[in-house]
Amino acid sequence: MKAPETDEDFIQWYEDCWADRDEVEYPKMFGAIDEGVFTLDQTDAIQAWMESDLAQVEGEADPNWGPMGVRAAPPSPDYPYWTYVTSGLSNPFTVAPGDEITDETPSGIGYEMVIHTPEQAKWPVFRLLDMMAYNLVTMRAFALNHRYPVEGTLDGGDSKLGGFVFVRDPSRPDHFALPSGKVQLLTLVGVTKNEMAFARSNGLDKLMEKLVTAGTGYITHPDREEVKL
Repeated sequence: MKAPETDEDFIQWYEDCWADRDEVEYPKMFGAIDEGVFTLDQTDAIQAWMESDLAQVEGEADPNWGPMGVRAAPPSPDYPYWTYVTSGLSNPFTVAPGDEITDETPSGIGYEMVIHTPEQAKWPVFRLLDMMAYNLVTMRAFALNHRYPVEGTLDGGDSKLGGFVFVRDPSRPDHFALPSGKVQLLTLVGVTKNEMAFARSNGLDKLMEKLVTAGTGYITHPDREEVKL
């Protein structure tokens, strides 16, 4: 199929793809989604990365990035924990009017990121917004099996977790389709620096086995102890 060729039709199609993801696909995978959206233009994350040595964007940041953000899904009978998911990285901003789109065409940069937590918290929102800005400004993408250390701790407090690993959550689909292309879901699991090193040497599957055995699995518990490695 092709993206609409006229500017007016393309803008409407772009907005429809966004709505399809947030209002159709996300509720199917995560349950009821809170109405509120935590957006990039509510933070200084984009500007901070624009001023970093890693920035690859010249001039001003794209104004289309500002409304991108993070959605939250409260616990449900099927998923008794909080879910935070980015909304915008899969917007079709890499497509021009009239471009050809196949089933394997990535929508936007091709993924959205997810963090699960046992309780409602602000830190997953801030972390995801910062990582979205990193993707957009530095033009560096994440992928399954990646590891991402952060400065300090994940929650900004006393947590022993100092980074994320990127995995597939076996409890739900790992991708979905939009009219603009394919979208992968990357689940971020918080880990300690030692756990990250263990995954680098032994593979993420081995680390996830230990986290599942310990009872935390794919849910990030900021106050947990390091698993026995």
